[in-house]
Amino acid sequence: MQTVMHRETSGLVRTRLLADLNSVRTAPLALVTAPAGFGKTTLLTHYAHYFRNTTGGSVGWLGVGPGHADPHRLVADIRRCIPCELPEARDEGDLDELLRALDAAAVGHMLLVLDDVHCLDNSPSEQILDRLIATAPSRLRLVLASRRMPRLNLARHELADVSIIDAEQLRFRSWETEQLLRLVYREPLPPADIAALDRRIGGWVAGLQLFHLSTRGRSLAERREAVAALDGRATLVRAYLARTVLAELPAKLRDFLVRTSVFDVLTAARCDRLLRRHDSARHLAELERLQAFTTSPDGGRTYRYHEALRSHLAATLSDGIGEKAARRHHSRAAQLLLDEGALTEAARAYARAEDWTTVRRLLSRIGSGIVADGVEPWRDVLPAWLVTEDPWLRLAEGKHLFSRGQLTAAAECLIRGAALFGDDDGRAHSRAALTRVSVWMPGPAGPQGHWENRLRAATQRHPALAAAQADRMPAPYGTLVRTLSHVLSGRIAEAAGALSTVEPDGTDLVMLALRACQAIGVLTEDPATGTSRLSELASEAERAQYPWLARMARAAVALDGTEDSAKTAVGVAEECSREGDEWGAVLATGLAWLQHAGSAHADPLALAELVQRCSRLDAGVLHSWAQSLYALSAVATNLPDADVEASRAISVARAAGAHGAQVAALIASARAEPAQSIELTDRARLLAIECGLPQSLVDRWLDAPAESTDPNPAPVARAPLALLCLGGFQAFRDGVRIDFTAVKPRARALLRLLAIHGGAPVHRESLAEALWPTLPVTAATHSLHVAVSSLRRLLEPGVERGAHRVLMREGDSYKLVLPTDGYGDVIAFRRAVHDARLARMTGDVTTTATALRAVISAYTGDLLPEDGASEWVVHEREQLRRAAADAAATLAALELARSDAGAATTAAERCVAIDRYHDEGWRLLIDACERGGNRAAARDAQGRYGQILSELDLD
Repeated sequence: MQTVMHRETSGLVRTRLLADLNSVRTAPLALVTAPAGFGKTTLLTHYAHYFRNTTGGSVGWLGVGPGHADPHRLVADIRRCIPCELPEARDEGDLDELLRALDAAAVGHMLLVLDDVHCLDNSPSEQILDRLIATAPSRLRLVLASRRMPRLNLARHELADVSIIDAEQLRFRSWETEQLLRLVYREPLPPADIAALDRRIGGWVAGLQLFHLSTRGRSLAERREAVAALDGRATLVRAYLARTVLAELPAKLRDFLVRTSVFDVLTAARCDRLLRRHDSARHLAELERLQAFTTSPDGGRTYRYHEALRSHLAATLSDGIGEKAARRHHSRAAQLLLDEGALTEAARAYARAEDWTTVRRLLSRIGSGIVADGVEPWRDVLPAWLVTEDPWLRLAEGKHLFSRGQLTAAAECLIRGAALFGDDDGRAHSRAALTRVSVWMPGPAGPQGHWENRLRAATQRHPALAAAQADRMPAPYGTLVRTLSHVLSGRIAEAAGALSTVEPDGTDLVMLALRACQAIGVLTEDPATGTSRLSELASEAERAQYPWLARMARAAVALDGTEDSAKTAVGVAEECSREGDEWGAVLATGLAWLQHAGSAHADPLALAELVQRCSRLDAGVLHSWAQSLYALSAVATNLPDADVEASRAISVARAAGAHGAQVAALIASARAEPAQSIELTDRARLLAIECGLPQSLVDRWLDAPAESTDPNPAPVARAPLALLCLGGFQAFRDGVRIDFTAVKPRARALLRLLAIHGGAPVHRESLAEALWPTLPVTAATHSLHVAVSSLRRLLEPGVERGAHRVLMREGDSYKLVLPTDGYGDVIAFRRAVHDARLARMTGDVTTTATALRAVISAYTGDLLPEDGASEWVVHEREQLRRAAADAAATLAALELARSDAGAATTAAERCVAIDRYHDEGWRLLIDACERGGNRAAARDAQGRYGQILSELDLD
């Protein structure tokens, strides 16, 4: 029993679910129901803090236990948790007295969270809870979390708007899994491994946590191997499921689960035939009622077991009856499915039985059905050689790559797959898929009969023409092309008019895209509702196997104009880049900077790269927008020749027929040329009115640049060359930030790779393998030489060939050599760590404390966070992080020894901020708070530490 003040927030903040829970402000009740380990408590902790911070209201929290089956005790403990002063009770366990006290309480908004409500199942306290919900005053909102749906009378009129969040909504989406690993656990994985982790764990948050705990601190290669090896035999997962799910079930239900786990989709008839019994319907209904990782999407006609549980059950079956008998059991289930005509499910069951001859025969019969269902359901049941050899699976793989925005890989896969077909029908399917892919590659848009060809043409030049031609296309295709063509042109009013003619409903690509456009329209008027709709659409798009559309829905929140939403879009752009989705990266980056390009905080480097990427895509209209945004950023940050860039942007926008981009370009020119500012601003405003651009957007572009300040620390400002890698890469020459626009991304990555080695030589083979892993040795070496040459010209402009002194060759290796008075933050940090080690050896406490503070001060953030899961940086990043955290812990212990509890507390807080899993840091923090007499802080630290220790049980 505790208030939310004592609950430390941890884990990933999931804004889409917070928005759903926020409806509790207008409804008396919200329910969060899901099996163990779905993150219910973590979500409610985040929501409780959100509620307190946004409403100023009070929050109370009660963790329900078995003892609360006694109604008197339940009411008494609820009374103690009510977050306001109540009069002294004659009987603390009297509900009527509690309700009268709540009615008389002089307090504003209150939130009461009741966790683990399933502990009240089949007890008299359920009726007490039902009465409390029905009769509580309107200013008291209740949120309940339970492993099972409570037996409440939700049919009452006052509960008509109750908000319910279930296991499907709590399931981690792929992007949330990526963010959890990268931002919270700080051990990211590449996109392919994220997809595999999602397939095998099914978005179950406890499974993700258990995976992290079992692989924490390992190298990227080892963690990738752990993903590939994931099955139902993972020790921690099996122990968790056995303890929190299976142990609560009767033996007959456990046996039923194991023996029916051979089905992807369960029905009572299938299970009866397989087990030769007649009570399967009752067992399935009971498993769903108990929330035993069993769901029914259609009211009890069919059921599914969660993927994590199925894997565990399959391993249990094999362990219990032996592998041969388990294969025979799978084969028998497969034959039952085949007799039903369920060919796809039968093929998967035969695959588990390892009957590859029958699997190949069935794959041939299923044919195009494989493509319709997608390749993902097959990845974990078929061997790689079969996926490679089967033409329909290759076609499905090509379409899957296309859905992720990986155009080149998709085209190559489809071409290889077409060669495997021995019939005209299969080859025709391959050609059609390849044609769709080729539309979005550089070059002419092709014949204008298909809606995608028209939309592609709109990205190249004169989108207004594509919008006019779309009038002759049938709805909803013509509506989508017309709407997006007007958006590309910048004619927002006409886009809104086109969109108003339809009421899209459905989950096919066109309908989802139209619904996304409508949600964006809502976003500009009602940010909270628009954000919620975009979040729902992202989830729907992912389920419908359109991951690129899901990413765009997430990036579109940046149109609300807030910095946090812009950061979200930048994160999506980085995700797209890691995935190989060039179109997605371009659109997300543009959305991120659309409302911020004219501010003093704009990033001209990012926008200059956006211009180049649009050009490579042969997307002239997007190129014009990027050029205009770059011109705005150049003016806002006082770049040389900003007026030239603005003039160029006007010309490019006119040629592309992008009127909205022309408005931005005119504003950039007005800000760059004060003498013509009034005239150019008037022209921009008139054109903006004509296009229907939001006035708020125009005003943002018109903002005057803030006075420039020097944010650089003294070593950077004084150094002839400074390289910063901690907290993000930056390079400065004589205190001025170096513009890397002129060099390619791989060359920049080469500079970053060499910079983290602090002057140590790196062999050219290691460089080639890290940065050009897919190229032949000769080609990779050539690319390395080109990158080195471009970096030398940038770092030492005007220096003759052979006279360079920064990027040096040493035999077959390369290294960065900073000038004598140069500065590198990684070098400075390592030097500080070394000095601290020497200081400790002297035994002088004061010298040691000073050296340790220098280490902590030198650590300004994680090493090269922009390089994510790149293998060449992950190990080094972890080493530096641990060194910084250890230094902070050592300093805290030293200060405690000197009886300076305040300094020890500061150092220990810094330790756990750097590494939240640093056990010694938490213990030192608690000790320091207690010694300093700050009992409240000690309890708070103990609570946060306990939350870390209990993350294994994320119920």
